Amino acid sequence: SERHLHIVLGNESCDLDSAVSALTLAFIYAQRQQQHDFLPVLNIPRLDYPLKTEVRHMLNKCEIDAQLLLFRDDLPTQLNSDIHVILVDHHVSRWAPLVTEILDHRPLEQQNASVLQLPAQCARHIEPSVGSCATLVAERYLAAPEPRSRCVSQLLHATIVLDTINFEPAARRFCARDLAMTEQLEVELEASDAQQQRLKLFEELVAARADISQLSLAEVLRKDMKQLQAQRHKLPMAGLPMLVRDFIELPAAEQAIRQFAGDSKLVVLLGMFVTPGTSQVQRDVALIAPTGGQCCPLLERVRRALLECQSPSLQLQPHAVDSSFMAGWFMRQLNVQATRKHILPVVQRVLTEWEVAEADSQHCDCDDVYFFKEKPKLGLS
Repeated sequence: SERHLHIVLGNESCDLDSAVSALTLAFIYAQRQQQHDFLPVLNIPRLDYPLKTEVRHMLNKCEIDAQLLLFRDDLPTQLNSDIHVILVDHHVSRWAPLVTEILDHRPLEQQNASVLQLPAQCARHIEPSVGSCATLVAERYLAAPEPRSRCVSQLLHATIVLDTINFEPAARRFCARDLAMTEQLEVELEASDAQQQRLKLFEELVAARADISQLSLAEVLRKDMKQLQAQRHKLPMAGLPMLVRDFIELPAAEQAIRQFAGDSKLVVLLGMFVTPGTSQVQRDVALIAPTGGQCCPLLERVRRALLECQSPSLQLQPHAVDSSFMAGWFMRQLNVQATRKHILPVVQRVLTEWEVAEADSQHCDCDDVYFFKEKPKLGLS
């Protein structure tokens, strides 16, 4: 009766950072707290695992068979109240009341309804300054002599190198803690010529992430997606392994976007391209309202919020060549240091505020409305 089950749950984007952080943290805790059970769960349906090309690449490299993994749809719809949940690489979850610990590197969404449901005793390790959640896991891993696993060291090392854009100064995606953990993991891995090995590993992972040769365009959109949600509306946000302007030039791009959007009023597309042989990053942003075009009120609100965003400024500028594709809004993002973790809270806030405003505009107090079958006689001349 004193043995507890802890589910270690990654981010629903299930990128390499999310997947590796969940797997390795569960392993570390399971070895150190053998009186309890720790179960890593990848926060996507099992059907979507083939879309996570860089995750599959690294897990295959470490000989971790997909049949050994557990996915979101392997969990029951409802969890028993005696189950504990540990969130890694995110802190918003429908299982918030069961959360006992959080490891995350994105700013805390303090007003999010899910965050407000977190138990008071939940341990919150939220460090927006670090470039990778795997850094937070590595700090716990290396803080004690046991356990040790070459596979764990390899996974954490690769993830930090990818997340920090191989410590590219212009990207500013890392801090001293990321670098310290990478160097310590390289000692564990007995790496020689670490700088050259990092570059080779980074290019290998970028190529694996960008490999969409076996995916349809609809699958490319789902490959790295987040679903933003208010009470009545959902808004899908896709992270693309290419610039959005290049994606929309592909045949059947419009059909894929409409399929991806479903009944959502707006789609947000974030593109990123890393120039081969370098760590130079390009980013762009697109807003597309499948039915409303640029007349969509939600698109206009999100557009204005992104242009006005100052924490950080996205430095959005028009592309050299304008596009009328699906009457969308397409902009280059000159501040390549700003990532989805900075953009997502802005869009989520606008979606929530828009839904409140929409509800207010539809509200009608019938006690204040009168209907007359004939002209009322008000005693006026």
